Amino acid sequence: MVNIRKLQQTGGKNGSSFLIILPKDWIVRQKLSKGDPVVVAEREDGCLIVDPRLPKAGERRTTTAQMEQNLRWEITSRYLLGFDEIRIVSKDPITNEQRDELKRIIKRFVALEVTEEDDHQIVVRCLVDPATLPVNTAMRRMHLITSRMISDSLTAYLDGIKDMANEVVQRDEEVDRLFFLIVRELRSAIQYPRMSEMMHITPVEALDFRLAVQYIERIADLAVDIAQRVEDPLDASLKKKIEPIVEKVSEMFSDAFNNLFKFDSKKVTSVIESEKELISETGKLRQHIVASPNGQPQTQILVVDSLLRMGEAAKDIVDLALPHN
Repeated sequence: MVNIRKLQQTGGKNGSSFLIILPKDWIVRQKLSKGDPVVVAEREDGCLIVDPRLPKAGERRTTTAQMEQNLRWEITSRYLLGFDEIRIVSKDPITNEQRDELKRIIKRFVALEVTEEDDHQIVVRCLVDPATLPVNTAMRRMHLITSRMISDSLTAYLDGIKDMANEVVQRDEEVDRLFFLIVRELRSAIQYPRMSEMMHITPVEALDFRLAVQYIERIADLAVDIAQRVEDPLDASLKKKIEPIVEKVSEMFSDAFNNLFKFDSKKVTSVIESEKELISETGKLRQHIVASPNGQPQTQILVVDSLLRMGEAAKDIVDLALPHN
């Protein structure tokens, strides 16, 4: 609902202050009264935000979940909604098996720790402060880990190194942890204007970053898919054909990600053109594998398809990059 209000000036025509009357129904809904503080924040587009929640931003947000319910979903949803404290309660005494399950679940999240517990309640708190681990820093770490997963998964696949493949699968857990943390912080930036200011992220950037980390997480999953297909070393001739494609995908991913923070129109064009080349090159490689089968052609084609999908995800990331001015 849009309300139109006229500015009022105190002290007559020469007065130095201006007033605006806030809608009474809004005051009632927010449970405000005379003397309560609200914070007025100016956005980049010149709009003013009157937010009654800002004085409470430093307080711990608490929620309660039942131990008997779908605990994995309950923890995940509340973590992503930005709650600082999750109280897990149970009418019956909490068993050791339930405690172990809870500890396995919270390992999926950054800085989520059990701080209190008794027979009928376990308190889990998020101990991370967005100011100490900014979204940009977490995204750069997520990108770095994923980049190494691409390289190592293909090295493991081409050379048949199963230990390296297992390491790639394990590293995906860290990517998932960072993904959940970033989504949590971006949701808070959109919901609370002061959080957005603290993070130096505009609402539009928060939406773009949310999509970008989804694509990065997808690329990491594709690297895991390749790592899980590692068997014997590939034929040298086929390996030689795949390696340039791996280099192209890695370069596309790097350029696309860096462009989120420092726009370069040349890199945008480069990634777009590289995707077209990638489609052509992977198509030719598929035809070669089918025409000259050696080893496990079906698996080889699936790996080539995963590389193409990585390149497509990199293209999706670069599509999000816009000039900052």
